[in-house]
Amino acid sequence: MLPYTLGGDRRLRRYAGALDDSPDYRVLRRLPRIEEMWFTSMPHGPDIRIGVIDIETTGLAENAKIIEIALVKVSLIDGQLGDMTAPLSMFEDPGEPLADDIARLTGLSDLYLAGKRFDEELLADQLDDVDVLLAFNASFDIPRLRRRFDWLDHPAVCAMRDYDWSGAGYEGRTQRALLNHAGLFYSPHRAEIDTAALAVLISLPAADGRTIAAHIVDHGKRPRARIAAHGAPIEIKNRLRERGYRWESHRRMWTIEVDPAAAAEEERALRNICQLIRPQREVVDWYERYSG
Repeated sequence: MLPYTLGGDRRLRRYAGALDDSPDYRVLRRLPRIEEMWFTSMPHGPDIRIGVIDIETTGLAENAKIIEIALVKVSLIDGQLGDMTAPLSMFEDPGEPLADDIARLTGLSDLYLAGKRFDEELLADQLDDVDVLLAFNASFDIPRLRRRFDWLDHPAVCAMRDYDWSGAGYEGRTQRALLNHAGLFYSPHRAEIDTAALAVLISLPAADGRTIAAHIVDHGKRPRARIAAHGAPIEIKNRLRERGYRWESHRRMWTIEVDPAAAAEEERALRNICQLIRPQREVVDWYERYSG
């Protein structure tokens, strides 16, 4: 059952329902507002409080500066949605002109950002009761946040990597595509709306009736074996990518994360691909996986 009930014009809702019943149409509905979400009553405190977080930056480079941070707190109890806060959004002047593509993508301008600074005290206060950070692409967001705020020491999980969306029947890989598959749309692209959209996405039920968020946390907290394909020649990059390896630009190597019990087999598979590869293994927990 969906964790929300959308309001709006009843006549339009009837039209949308009629279109839904036809195989010729697929209807997308707007993102639900907080007051339209269903929350499980909490006779005691939540089992876990998740800080859903997103950032906008001046670019994709590792030294790009953060210009917007948004945070939504989601509480779970027995795997169900217990509470959700309105997005907190803050901005910072990067001290340099925004590239035209970033300005178009975010709708932000040099004039709007001029003189703004992140309120670190407020951010720290809001994160004080958060047990784990969750970003859609934690490999991008979390290292940049930790470089900007050296006091940030929360564990982190990744919505994109810590849930088997394809296995759950979802089509697409981007956050927007996954929400579209669930029948929802949103715009524009900004950290505040992206964070609200992600909070709704992870609040959807998985096959067992628990929220997707509960599955992300369960998977993310398990230790993983990170295997690096040292010495891999560039000619086999497609074979590594097909096997699930990712290129980590800051480490300059291809890596994959597997269950520790499968690590030895993965190393043997690497050597079979290319004898030049010298696999290196390290076990990482949810404090270290997205540390950068």
